[in-house]
Amino acid sequence: MSNGAPEQPFFFEARDIYKEYGNHASLQVLAGVNLRLVAGEMVAVVGASGTGKTTFLHILGALDKPSRGQLFYRGENVFEKTDDHLALFRNKVVGFVFQFHHLLPEFNALENVLLPGLISGQKRSELAGYAEYLLERVGVLNRSTHKVGELSGGEQQRVALARALIMKPEILLADEPTGNLDPKTGRTVFELIRELSETLSLATVMVTHNLDLAHRMTRCLTLRDGGLLETQGESKDS
Repeated sequence: MSNGAPEQPFFFEARDIYKEYGNHASLQVLAGVNLRLVAGEMVAVVGASGTGKTTFLHILGALDKPSRGQLFYRGENVFEKTDDHLALFRNKVVGFVFQFHHLLPEFNALENVLLPGLISGQKRSELAGYAEYLLERVGVLNRSTHKVGELSGGEQQRVALARALIMKPEILLADEPTGNLDPKTGRTVFELIRELSETLSLATVMVTHNLDLAHRMTRCLTLRDGGLLETQGESKDS
């Protein structure tokens, strides 16, 4: 593959992803994008605004469908599944973190973290222990009973990260997770994502405009002219 896929066994692959909009495909955003992921790696996706980075992330998470192309998870084509199976894939396999935390203001931090599990039909008693563990890992357990409006921006993003991990996903998709934070807080959130990716063996794909952070990940890919190009990255231990 042109993006320099790892030699280790991979479990997730985007193959020849195209995304077009308008009549007669008048606007082509993605033009044959390929990506393979292995557990425990962090992949940065960078590029100019409007090149389709968020669109690609949404396709990886089955929030959107490609115009053509295939998405394989453990050998099965995700987009050949029913809508119910796609919903299960999003809930069980993928965790999402966005630039804006999208926490529900009527709930406190702990309740927000619990929501994906409750939606999947699990009991609060089954989830509470792990939710509190995650809040402790991201450093906001002492704020677990506080409503969203009582949390700082950095605290809100940490809660959003814990929420993304409550279902023990294998893939973490992060869309500018530090973009709405001050540099110091953003760096702290990035280091949390990096630490949790390693310790939980997540395959993380992060869209970012911060090239300093991008070059600290396992791989750095640039989305340009509808395709992904390998640029630069450091080892996870750097």
